[in-house]
Amino acid sequence: MSSFEVLQQRLEEFREAGRNLQLEPLVTRKALARFGVEYQTELVDELEQAVEDCSGQDNKLIFTGHRGCGKSTLLAELGFRLTGTGKYFVVNFSIADTIEESAVDHVNILFSIAVQLLDASERRDVKLKPGLKQDLYRWLGKHTQTESKTVESAIETSGEASLKGGIPVILEFLAKVKSSLKLNSVIRKEISIEFARKISDLIARINEIQTYIENATGQTVLVIIDDLDKLDLGVTETVFSKNIKTLLAPTLQIVYTIPISTLREAAIKSIVTANIKKIHTMPVAKFFSKATVRQPDRVPDAAMMSVFGEILDRRLPKHLIDPAILPQIILKSGGVLRELIRIVDLCCDRALQQIRRQIRQQQFDQPTVAIDQPILDSVLTDLQISYSESIGQNDFDLLIGIYREFKPKDLESQRFLDLLHGLYVLEYRNRVHWYDLNPIVKDLLVEEGVLDGAATG
Repeated sequence: MSSFEVLQQRLEEFREAGRNLQLEPLVTRKALARFGVEYQTELVDELEQAVEDCSGQDNKLIFTGHRGCGKSTLLAELGFRLTGTGKYFVVNFSIADTIEESAVDHVNILFSIAVQLLDASERRDVKLKPGLKQDLYRWLGKHTQTESKTVESAIETSGEASLKGGIPVILEFLAKVKSSLKLNSVIRKEISIEFARKISDLIARINEIQTYIENATGQTVLVIIDDLDKLDLGVTETVFSKNIKTLLAPTLQIVYTIPISTLREAAIKSIVTANIKKIHTMPVAKFFSKATVRQPDRVPDAAMMSVFGEILDRRLPKHLIDPAILPQIILKSGGVLRELIRIVDLCCDRALQQIRRQIRQQQFDQPTVAIDQPILDSVLTDLQISYSESIGQNDFDLLIGIYREFKPKDLESQRFLDLLHGLYVLEYRNRVHWYDLNPIVKDLLVEEGVLDGAATG
């Protein structure tokens, strides 16, 4: 094989690794089988038990945790596990795929549930009575200004029968409805205004859909709404502080995600806990305990390092990276899975640039490109710069205080909540509840000269 062909082969290997390192949760069975590892399975068990054992008004679950810690993947795993029992009609969807993030409110969250239930029932061959089905789609068309006569005619023609995977004209109609919700701000506003005045009508429709699906399938309906935790804090604070009772009103089982920073406001947490039996939290992976994290000779948790190493092994061939820097990459993630993937993905980008430069300049006698210390250092420098763009001198005292005391002076400070939401600050749980800086942010403070690098380890 010529030197040019060797470089081309290495180029393709890094390109494939980059595709495997996309910052997307594992929400399909195929993705879980290919990239999934055993991680926080006890939390899946906890959520499964909460779903199985809930009753009455205790059938709504709140699931929280840092962005990027693996909640979406875990919820997908939960959905597959419960679907596998044959007892549950699970509908798992991302609010980000349904509503523009800045426009999310309690009304369109509930309206989205109705749409997603109808979409799932059509795709899964649920035989709703024709008269009811026509009424539901007429109602949906009216409120989204989507022509429904063709759909009503198709339902009348098909009777109770339906095609495996759904009747095309109905699926096309549902796609138009989803598009309107996502893109048409006028329609969203009209839905919010109308049902804000008569929210009981919307809840009654959801309950009606639930009843007919459960009667037709013999299964319990469970809705999992993902990515509410990724919304702006102001949006989620309004949704969950002022409208929590409305979100709990439908009779079906629902799992809501919520930002961990929102629950650090005492007023909001008290409202949530007054209406929810338990808040289920996905913690950030801990490489060190609070007692050892500042010790210069600290040793990271071997089991957790192994898990994060396995995550990379599933996505990046070993020969593409210098094994000596793997521990650095893992520790720089701070225990956040998304940060781990992001760092390595950016390293792959740098490696690809080097290979393309060698090909362009015909440097066929150069050493084989792999992710090494210089590549990692350049990526970490860029990430430091990225973090620095959103913090100023006024934030340094807050960050230094968290570093020294493991907690801010004011847990409800809006700036602290923003930094927590943005992963500048990470929350950990051992026997005690404590906070620390994202390792890259800590390095930034060292570079700025406000933290002693020798003392920080």
